[in-house]
Amino acid sequence: MEKERTSILLDKATMLKLKSLSKLSHKSTSFLIREAVKNFVAKNVPKSEIGIIGIGDSGGSDIANKKDQYLKRFGKD
Repeated sequence: MEKERTSILLDKATMLKLKSLSKLSHKSTSFLIREAVKNFVAKNVPKSEIGIIGIGDSGGSDIANKKDQYLKRFGKD
């Protein structure tokens, strides 16, 4: 996986807690920050709609036209 470098500034108290957590967990501060950001993004970025609608041939002619109804029906609204 390609990575991109960034810099952040943390207040001293947060950084001290992060370093303490790093020692306790035997994981680097960089790893802990990456995991926290990954979890935050996964939780807050809206999930895209089902991306496969329209690429197959079901024999039905209304699936693409009624995709919103199908998405709602299967809890993907």
